[in-house]
Amino acid sequence: MVSEHKIDQSLEFEVGTSIFIDNREWTIAEKQTGLIKLQRDSIDGTSKIMDATEAELQELVKKSQYQLEN
Repeated sequence: MVSEHKIDQSLEFEVGTSIFIDNREWTIAEKQTGLIKLQRDSIDGTSKIMDATEAELQELVKKSQYQLEN
């Protein structure tokens, strides 16, 4: 029997939620029409910001989940 791996296609992104991308924790800082703004603090104390569409963000999260599982 082959086990089937299913990925949740309905990821919800809410302000304040933490997500992991490339083994780094990002926090959803702001949601705008068609754009999600992510923020994280680096070890050196500087703040990093990344903008992504919801589709891009879902793909990044899926890739990171796959990396963690394999």
